[in-house]
Amino acid sequence: MNWYFIETERFEEEKVKQILIDSGFDAFIPKKEMYFKKGDFTTMTQRLLFPGTVMICDPESPPQFTRKLNDWLALKKLGSELIRLESDTYYSLSNKERACLSQLLDDLKILRFSTGVIRQRELHVLKGPLQGHEKEIQKIKRHQRLATLPVQLCGQTISLIVGLEVIEKIG
Repeated sequence: MNWYFIETERFEEEKVKQILIDSGFDAFIPKKEMYFKKGDFTTMTQRLLFPGTVMICDPESPPQFTRKLNDWLALKKLGSELIRLESDTYYSLSNKERACLSQLLDDLKILRFSTGVIRQRELHVLKGPLQGHEKEIQKIKRHQRLATLPVQLCGQTISLIVGLEVIEKIG
């Protein structure tokens, strides 16, 4: 199965996902868990991992998928105007990129919050999808509970801002 990026109007991702699902496409929106703080109130929320995109899982090769989606878009179904038409091909993930992203996401396509400790200036993730990716993390913002994880997607490096709480710092 290939995973394709479909660009949409910002803030219309959920609507586009539902339209695609209703039309027989296997569409999903990858999300991430993060803490949201307003004043003294802090809560766990879910944010879009890739704002302005919906992903489609499809067995077709990129040229066949492009033809299939563009033929569907040509029908001018309600809501299809929110999807950006690509004349060439839609971005798809390589097998390695898809495997990396799949490892980070759970069954609901959510990148869950991770928890870790810092010992002797070295991060050790105790729980969460960042386990095994400690050496790849470029930056940690402890007070904001965030980490920057570079990943290869569509042939370029994208810095994902993900949830990471460092519960203890030793040494």
